[in-house]
Parts: sequence; C-alpha cells; structure tokens
Amino acid sequence: MLDFQKYQHAFTAHIRDPKKNKKPDNVNEERMAVYREGVYNNIFESASVCFPVCQSTLGEQVWDDTVRRFVANHHASSPIFKEIPHELVKFLENDAETPDYIKQLAHYEWVELAVSALQTKTPTLSQTTDLMDGMPVLAPHMLLQYAYPVQKISTQFKPEHIEDTHLLVFRNATYKVNFVELNPMTYVLLQMVKEGVSGKQALLALAEQIQHPDPQAIVKFGRGVLQDLMQQQAIMGSH
Repeated sequence: MLDFQKYQHAFTAHIRDPKKNKKPDNVNEERMAVYREGVYNNIFESASVCFPVCQSTLGEQVWDDTVRRFVANHHASSPIFKEIPHELVKFLENDAETPDYIKQLAHYEWVELAVSALQTKTPTLSQTTDLMDGMPVLAPHMLLQYAYPVQKISTQFKPEHIEDTHLLVFRNATYKVNFVELNPMTYVLLQMVKEGVSGKQALLALAEQIQHPDPQAIVKFGRGVLQDLMQQQAIMGSH
C-alpha cells in the first residue's frame, strides 16, 4: 500500500477497535477522540433506536459490547446510513456471543422498519371483493417464522426452549405497521394465497395437505380467517 493508504487503514482500524489498534502516531489524541466517539455514537444511536427490546433484554453493558463488536468486525455491504440496522441483523446471525433468541428478536424488531419502507406497486383490485372465488391481495407485508416467541421476549421473559412462532407483519393503508400472530394453518394458507390462487383453491389445497376428512369445514374456517384479515387491513381486496 502507498503511504496515504497505510495511514487511512490505521486511522479507520483505530476508529473501529481502539483497544486493538493504536492511533496513527501523528494524530492528536483529542482530535482522534472526536472521530472515534462520533462514529461509534452515531452507530450506537441508530442501532438502539431500532432495537429497544434487544437493548433492554441484554442490558446496557452487554448491548454496548455487542455494538462495539459490530463496529469492530462487521464489513457492511452498504454505505447507506439507514441500512445500519439491517447490517447489525446480518452481523448477529454469525455472532457466537449473541444468544439465538436475541438474533431472532433483532430480526423481528428490524422487520417493522423493513415493512414500513417496502417499495410496492399499487395492485389492481376488483370493484367487488370476493375472497373465495377471487384471488386475495395482501397488503405490503412479510410472512415470518421463528423458533422462539419473539413478540413476547422482554427483560422478564427470555425463552429457554424452542417454540415455533408464525407472524404476519403488514403495512395498512395509512402506512401503519401491524403484527399478527398466526397459527401454523393460517401461515400455510397465506403462503398459498401469495402464489396467486383463489381463496377457495388455497383452502382446498390446505385441506388436502393436512388430509382433513371434511374439506368444506376447512373452507368454512378459512373464509372466516380471510374475512378477519380483511377487516384488519392485512388483505386489501381481491382480483
């Protein structure tokens, strides 16, 4: 490397991990501290705003240590500041010091930001909504499956056992992000709906998949589920 490149490398390495990397010799400590603290504090604030439950569940010191490991070791794929929360989620996936339930909680907390920013085309809807013979149209959303009940995690509840959890996170017409806990059957139903089939086709396929002796009972059950999701604005209509 050229001399200026060596200088840049030493400068940024110190900012990332000052305990392991000394500052360049010709930099005033007071000025170096401005860069060192400014970079870390900005990243810390961005992360803490997006992950309040992770922060409170881990505790102040552990959360600070986690963010410092992120700053020191993660190589981001995006230079955009607003992508910091997603970069932290990706870092935690492979961080050996972070409990698995915290990794999933971090993803769950990030999802609210992700769904709020989803870029989607306005769908063409039928004038008359028909959730059974028509194809239900979901609002901008994410269908999620976790190994822990992430929506229940707090300082008082830290799961010790795996508990499959299914969630629908969607953005309604007023751009409010909502979370709905799903049972496994409804989760599978919505996966089928996303493939672009009618509500009735999806429900009959679901009945066949679970080998239910009375497919029409599943159709009746599913009609109520779809109507309820429509009332919650998780379903925008049909086409």
